[in-house]
Amino acid sequence: MSIWPVTGLTLECFPPVPEHISLPWDAADEYLLQESIKDSPSLILNERYGALSCAMTNTISWTDSFCARIAEEQNASRNGLAHTKQLSWNGLVQGPQKKDIEQILIRIPKQNDQLAAQLALIATHYPQVTVILSGMAKHIPVSVLNWLEQNADSYQQLPIQRKARVLKIQGLHRFIGQQPKPKGFRLNGMSFSADAGVFCADKPDPGAQVMIQHLPEGIEGTICDLGCGNGILSAHLARANPKAQIIATDDSELATIAAAGNLEANGLAGSVRHGNILSGVVEPLDWIVCNPPFHDGHKQLTNIALSMFNEARNRLNNNGTLQVVANRHLPYQKPLHRLFRSVRVASQHPKFNVFECRP
Repeated sequence: MSIWPVTGLTLECFPPVPEHISLPWDAADEYLLQESIKDSPSLILNERYGALSCAMTNTISWTDSFCARIAEEQNASRNGLAHTKQLSWNGLVQGPQKKDIEQILIRIPKQNDQLAAQLALIATHYPQVTVILSGMAKHIPVSVLNWLEQNADSYQQLPIQRKARVLKIQGLHRFIGQQPKPKGFRLNGMSFSADAGVFCADKPDPGAQVMIQHLPEGIEGTICDLGCGNGILSAHLARANPKAQIIATDDSELATIAAAGNLEANGLAGSVRHGNILSGVVEPLDWIVCNPPFHDGHKQLTNIALSMFNEARNRLNNNGTLQVVANRHLPYQKPLHRLFRSVRVASQHPKFNVFECRP
């Protein structure tokens, strides 16, 4: 655990991350806190560890990540604070406590269309509320700055501090109607779509396409798509294994909404859960397929994938199988061999490995 010097709060990342890789706050959080009104009723979007929610006194929040919500709750608890009210995506779409919000704080998301979607919602529900955005300057393209300036009645770009940038905008009526339309594609006779913020919403993920060629067929029992994204693997599993129970789970709420919609749109059955790794799954598992992420925001990490492998090993039946697809440069083979009795490379693809692992 670490003490945030400017607030005196004791904070921790969840899942835990070594301090030399990430602290539960950064310079963009500090700058955003500096430029906001601490006790003003606030809506906070896209926090990763709840540092701002803990530092302020009257907030509600939305974040896509299940782990981020847990981090926020745990950090509030360890500092003796009341938990911030957390919204579902539907709650954010409907406009939470409209008349009580006086400022909106946004950590700028990685995907520009996700920011556009959020500002379109804000423009609909809170057109005159001051919106304060922050992020590390190197991650905010000039095109985004220009777009914000062109569409806001009032636009203020503050000087960069410690490589962080803060922007203040007000009068957002021109953002109304800029809500990005769902993106989609067709693959193997099925249609897939997703709203802004879902990975590979407009095209199949290359790793998933490789994995599809090696998915099990005609088996019974329970199959889990771990880190399901938009449900591309879940749909192929459900079609190829009609007698199996299909469970899809992801840390991203937007991904689970997309996966559930895509299963339904293709006339397929499956249960979709929002959770951290397998926290939302209680069933014994016969087969787990996993296309793990190796980015957390802008950081490239392997710890998420390694945690997935470890939990999969603990949750598989004795004769079960974990199937993993990964870029060939990622160092997964040794940790998989430490966890599993048998690890077989099932593909000869030049860019991706498909591992079949048995306990």
